[in-house]
Amino acid sequence: MSDTISPFAALTCRDFSLLTINQCCLTLAILIQEVLLSFYLYQLTHNPMMLGLVGLAEFAPFVLLSLWGGYIADRFNRQRILQLSFSSSIPLSALLWLCFSSHQQQLLSDTLFLVNVYGIIFLFGCIRGIYSPCFNSLRPFLVPEKLYSNAATWTTLCWQINAVLAPVLAGLLLAHAGLNTTFMLIVLLFMLGSLALWQLKARDFPPLANGSVWSSLKDAATFLLQSRVLFWAMLLDVSSVFFGGVIALLPMFSQDVLHLDADGFGLLRAAPACGSLLIMSVLVKFPPQQQLWHKMLCAVAGFACCGFAFALSRHLYLAVLILLLMGACDSYSIVIRQTLLQLIPPKAMLGRIAAINGIFVTSGNQLGALHASILARLLGVIPAMLLGSSLSLLTVLLSYRQTRDQTSDRSFSNET
Repeated sequence: MSDTISPFAALTCRDFSLLTINQCCLTLAILIQEVLLSFYLYQLTHNPMMLGLVGLAEFAPFVLLSLWGGYIADRFNRQRILQLSFSSSIPLSALLWLCFSSHQQQLLSDTLFLVNVYGIIFLFGCIRGIYSPCFNSLRPFLVPEKLYSNAATWTTLCWQINAVLAPVLAGLLLAHAGLNTTFMLIVLLFMLGSLALWQLKARDFPPLANGSVWSSLKDAATFLLQSRVLFWAMLLDVSSVFFGGVIALLPMFSQDVLHLDADGFGLLRAAPACGSLLIMSVLVKFPPQQQLWHKMLCAVAGFACCGFAFALSRHLYLAVLILLLMGACDSYSIVIRQTLLQLIPPKAMLGRIAAINGIFVTSGNQLGALHASILARLLGVIPAMLLGSSLSLLTVLLSYRQTRDQTSDRSFSNET
């Protein structure tokens, strides 16, 4: 008998398939909603700061509530909390629809409309702070351990496909169907995602010992610091996003260095996502199974080296090829990190570890673009890219030095 894992092995697990349907609905709904908000708010205000405030309105409550969300995911039934918190997004989305419709009919002033919109986005951020740790800590209970990598690959692949599809779909809907039809689809997607969650089989989870919230979070932080591979995996992910701000600087690089028009910029912007989809299509058939940590180090090092090469490129098609490789390296490292997050922590601690990881990732994404922009303003776009890639590669070397005795998967899967 062959030990080869089917590309669709994780999807044969009924509840993981339902969770994947929920993820697809959520990603499509949120990204279409973000495009709609960005387009409409800028059209109304012509102030780019208003667009930044949308991200801040969601980011702030997410960071503040994530740790508590991780605690209650471990303390109570994470599946039921996931079902309830996700379902609450349906009335919030309907309320946002009502605000936009009322403003179009001039029943709301511009000021009151903006206050209501940012208030609703703030509540979406609160829901995400509860929902996200529950979602990310539920997956290991839905598939056997041997399918963790395959499940992580499908999770990343579905996100990437919907991240490419949603902006295109949002643009077509706004242009040809109108605001009300777009919001109707968003609400229907939230309803379908909620229905998928409520079809999950009831299950029990490892109990969390009684204790205060802070002592419980302290236990998770202590475990994370003691588990060197897990700690440095999170740090590597944050550093690659924070320092390697190539994507954030693409508009400047395409215009000032490559002298491209809008078509050329669009090609550059799509390349990382295409590279990601290509590597995901390979990983569903050949998921990483052994030497996960060493493979992650190589992937992040490859990401940093692509940043170097891109900063020095002067031809469009070479730049596109480099960005394809960069997207592939990034997604490969994400799959491995998600696998490690399911494999290493005790199952009774998965919610809190997922919450800490969520804060790391979201903070890196939010602050990385700002960091890259500041460096580009001070040093210029090419020095900024070279410096960021150097710092990212330095973090890889430091990570390797701190974990070089972790020569096998067994050596870190049993860490305590």
